[in-house]
Amino acid sequence: MTGKERVLRALGHEEPDRVPVMEYIFEHGIIEQVLGRPSFWRGHFKEIKAYWEGRRDEVVESQKRDVVEFTLAMGLDGVTVSMVPPEGFRLEPLQQLDERTWRDWEGNVYRYSPLTEDLVMMAPKALEPQKPPEDLWEPPQEPDPSEFELIDHVIRELGDTHFVISRLGRRVRPPYPNPFGMEEWMMRLAEDPDGVREERIRGAEEAQRTIDAIFARGVDTVFLEADYGSSTGPMMSPETFRRAILPGMEVLCGHIKRHGAPVIFHSCGKNRLLLDMFVEAGVDCYQSIQPEEDIISLKRDFGDRLCLWGGINVDLLVRGTPEQVRAEVREAILGCKEGGGFILGASHSLMAGTKAENYREALKALEEVGWYSYESCTTISRVR
Repeated sequence: MTGKERVLRALGHEEPDRVPVMEYIFEHGIIEQVLGRPSFWRGHFKEIKAYWEGRRDEVVESQKRDVVEFTLAMGLDGVTVSMVPPEGFRLEPLQQLDERTWRDWEGNVYRYSPLTEDLVMMAPKALEPQKPPEDLWEPPQEPDPSEFELIDHVIRELGDTHFVISRLGRRVRPPYPNPFGMEEWMMRLAEDPDGVREERIRGAEEAQRTIDAIFARGVDTVFLEADYGSSTGPMMSPETFRRAILPGMEVLCGHIKRHGAPVIFHSCGKNRLLLDMFVEAGVDCYQSIQPEEDIISLKRDFGDRLCLWGGINVDLLVRGTPEQVRAEVREAILGCKEGGGFILGASHSLMAGTKAENYREALKALEEVGWYSYESCTTISRVR
């Protein structure tokens, strides 16, 4: 059975030969541990610096090569990819103020985070703006064919055997995380939920062209992503979610369903109170199930309606021992695999700091208890 077949059976709430395994995201650190060479795959600040230096093609070639080799090396059943910056992409270099601080011409101040390896906006509009560069690069209005270069490569190499998911959205703007928009958005949600609803419906309708363009490249589905929870519960009441968020979510799910594809939704936090509405919107699979959520109880309460993707504790991948990882993953698999509807993966992603030896222990646990029958185990293990 191919990885694609495993994933499709799990999404259809059927038992494949083995629980499938794949990841929403993996960072360059674990790729470098496994492949033994530097990588620009989700390279964060070193990727940004390469764009400053006009090395877009080098970055994309590294990403194409490394994502395929890592997926095969780890025996994953599927892979998540994305659009890439177009040929000729130029990211305007920032002005360095000190060892860890930069500014842009608009006066925004950024600080490097060693923890995440990101250049994060620290103070918006904190300094006097400067004259904009005369040759400031502007992205094309419509996606250029080169923006699908990574997707096309992965489809050629893995599309027949692996379940290929693409994230939604173009990569044509500066990729600096900005934590300052969340507070304003939450205030708008409280003060004008109907305005937020209409805004999100418009955004969902505008996304259709990009979704259609990605499906035309041959992917199996397009990821939907939005975070609505903290570690203790949703960031809004279920009533507010139904009023302001659900209508736009239904539109997005409809775009994907029209392609005959399953809807996989990434949403961080403890979202149990919202899961019925996820299903109502059209979500087939829920990813980013944090340990606080208890995936085994979710399987009991929602497993007939949602395929669950998770079971590997991210914190243990970074700070735990191989023995802890193996024990917890075995428990998750045994508690969730019955009847299908379960995909093994990290509780968020293979984030910065993930130890390859710990992830390998998770895969060993899968090999030990993830098979659905002795016959399929003995037959396919010989092939692998």
